[in-house]
Amino acid sequence: RRCAGRFMASAEGEESETQPLTPNRGEERGAGWSESSVLKYGSLGLVIVQNSSHVLLLRYSRVAGGECEGYVTSVAVLFAELLKLTFCCATILFCLEGGPCATLARLKTDIWDRKLDTLKVAVPALCYTVQNNLQFIAASHLEAALLQLLYQTKTLSTAIFGVVILSKSLRCNQWLALCVLVAGVVTAQWSQQGAANGGSKGDMTGVLAALGVSVCSGFASVYLEKILKGDKTSLWVRNVQLCIFSIPLQLFAVWQRDWGKVQSQGWLHGFCPVTWAVVCMFAFGGLLVAVVIRFADNNLKNLAMAIAIILSCLASIPLFNFQPNQVFWSGAALVIASIFLYAWQPKARESTSYLPVQGGEMSSPSRK
Repeated sequence: RRCAGRFMASAEGEESETQPLTPNRGEERGAGWSESSVLKYGSLGLVIVQNSSHVLLLRYSRVAGGECEGYVTSVAVLFAELLKLTFCCATILFCLEGGPCATLARLKTDIWDRKLDTLKVAVPALCYTVQNNLQFIAASHLEAALLQLLYQTKTLSTAIFGVVILSKSLRCNQWLALCVLVAGVVTAQWSQQGAANGGSKGDMTGVLAALGVSVCSGFASVYLEKILKGDKTSLWVRNVQLCIFSIPLQLFAVWQRDWGKVQSQGWLHGFCPVTWAVVCMFAFGGLLVAVVIRFADNNLKNLAMAIAIILSCLASIPLFNFQPNQVFWSGAALVIASIFLYAWQPKARESTSYLPVQGGEMSSPSRK
């Protein structure tokens, strides 16, 4: 009882001492909420624009025709990697004090002096190179709405590689979400089977390319998480390391697949404003998401992805004369539901703590 009395007295004392400061704290909290809300919802808008415009621009560049027709996709990927490398080096130069000498010293320390760590990045660089080229193949054969849904299977590939490579464990709701995701993608694909004039062969080529994109993306992200756990290398230096390997790989792809077209038509044949927008999207899209995602929590990320899927489907109707049926919308709804179900975390049960009570005080009620 004496302990309880002291606890109550101290609580009242603290309340009386802190009560005059309450309005000021409320004002500070309100000002902070305003700034954080701008960052959160600004990030939400950027992620929505990036995710929805990615497939729309990619698909439009492949079917628009006119001056954009016939551009070499491997050259577009190469220009995107060169642009990304230039931007990352410029960012390092801008952020470091000391000018170009400090930038070169930083790159030498993080890349050349750590040769083994740099070589480890060659595997994900290969995956990202294959992934970028497969995206153009998928966009040439599939509608943007269906392509957006198929891209969500990267959640499935990432989860499976995480279990196999990193020995991660998934909750029951996450396994259920993966099943719902597969059901939604299969439903959406089945609703569009045979709807295009290109026949089912072209559709299957696009589906396999989109699934290849998801597999490459999932494996690369899990592999990077495994080899770079606890590594403090900055985002910009990491992308410079990736470009060191991806640019020679992409040059080899240009030489192997499209060297005849490049020699006869030139490097910039078919490059119109839409094509350059696609190049910039490939160069800055991943960097943009990586930078702005720090200001958004998981709920906002999931909401952004769901809104991006809906916008991609709706924008495909006037842009590409896409005609979704009820089965397709059902599949899209299942995919969106799987996003929230996978991220849902059940609340942990709160443990009730009790103050220690002396034995004499416990026996007092029995005396009465």
